[in-house]
Amino acid sequence: MTPPATGGRFQVVPAAYLALLRGPADDPEVLLQLRSGTGFMDGWWACAAAGHVEAGETAYRAAAREALEEVGVQVDPSDLAPVAVIQRTCALPDPLEQRVDLFFATRSWTGEPSVQEPDKAQELRWWPLAQLPPRTVPHERRALEHLAAGAPPTVLVHGFDQTLTLVAAVGRNGVIGDGSTMPWHLPEDLRHFKETTAGGVLLMGRATWDSIGRPLPGRRTIVLTRDRAWTASGAEVAHSWPEALLAAGDREVFVVGGGQVYAEAIAWADRLVVSEVDDEPAGSTVFPTIDPARWQEVSRDPRTGFAVVTWRRR
Repeated sequence: MTPPATGGRFQVVPAAYLALLRGPADDPEVLLQLRSGTGFMDGWWACAAAGHVEAGETAYRAAAREALEEVGVQVDPSDLAPVAVIQRTCALPDPLEQRVDLFFATRSWTGEPSVQEPDKAQELRWWPLAQLPPRTVPHERRALEHLAAGAPPTVLVHGFDQTLTLVAAVGRNGVIGDGSTMPWHLPEDLRHFKETTAGGVLLMGRATWDSIGRPLPGRRTIVLTRDRAWTASGAEVAHSWPEALLAAGDREVFVVGGGQVYAEAIAWADRLVVSEVDDEPAGSTVFPTIDPARWQEVSRDPRTGFAVVTWRRR
């Protein structure tokens, strides 16, 4: 769905989410659906019912409508309690990534919840609200944790502090590799890479993961791949940039290869940390051209066999 625009001004389309609760007030369970076949965050747990607010519809009515459409239960909008509003974004400039999500909760409904849209949800399951599954959609987790804490309704923001930093080692001819391995061995640059990315989130393509062969210690690794059947121990899998950046969280994200991933990400990046290697190796994988009209060199640190150069977007 493309949000409408009036007079050239972008307008955000809100979405309504509903948490169905049961059990004791001090230890409730929440009904979640396992997303499947949607093309976005499949394999993650999410609120049992959610969807866009239609034209002329209140968010309360939208949540009730989604409950009927997705889990087959009748909900009175007057029985819904507001939980939180989340305004969220990510490092992508796409207006579709500017979202406003309204979360509600209820203990009152008629009917037995069941999957009504098997093309979008694999299963429904009750989970302790205080012990959500690890793969809960990140912004929904924030709202549910707010609900679990018993806090009053509030406005939360998500993703506005997210930045992208490209980290790469590049030869004088722009080559970064042959598609499977690095064309040089520079222990000092490997130490620099470790120091730069320590404790952070690495985002890489499938070929880069295959060349490393394992998760790097002390860092989360998100792998971008079109193969929806692909998995690897220690890797979090994403099938699109919006998925990857939502999973990465509200922080600096280190993009570390390969060539196609760099080529896409440089348009949105805030910082480049480039090891300029004193070599011109053969190779088919190159780093995108750094346009000085868009990027300003802010530091240069000469090392043995290479220099670490940091660029900031102008």
